[in-house]
Amino acid sequence: MSFNQDILSRDTSLYPVIIINKDEDNAIYISTNSTTIGDQYYSPILLNVPSLKESIDIEKRNYKISNITLSISNYEHNGERISEKAGDSSLINQSVDIYWISPSVSTIGDGSGDENNAKHIYTGWVLRYDMDSDNVKLVVEDRSQAKLHRDVPEMLP
Repeated sequence: MSFNQDILSRDTSLYPVIIINKDEDNAIYISTNSTTIGDQYYSPILLNVPSLKESIDIEKRNYKISNITLSISNYEHNGERISEKAGDSSLINQSVDIYWISPSVSTIGDGSGDENNAKHIYTGWVLRYDMDSDNVKLVVEDRSQAKLHRDVPEMLP
């Protein structure tokens, strides 16, 4: 079976996995479930399933930037807290990638279209965060507006 077949069934078992700072050695792997995908373990410390909402007001030419808030447990899991994984470096401007996982997913993948890859649904950057002894709250912002912004009319060379 593939991801596409998994989502066609009446009952789905989808859950998110999140990679913070994906391309670095100090990447943080979390999920709502304890899972291993492609030899990488994801800690079950994510307390909420992030929801995404985007809107465009064509009349006023406004695009609402998609922000999500991640609540992460700061309790010790496998001998380490999320605040310790972050270490001395700030989480501000760290990349955040969110994927949906189904029962047949075996790899995160690179977007090549393999049917056993997880579905990449969001990329953002940590805008701000709050930490206490129990929880870590990350506010993550989509940066698509920075890439898509154009002055209209655009001047041609």
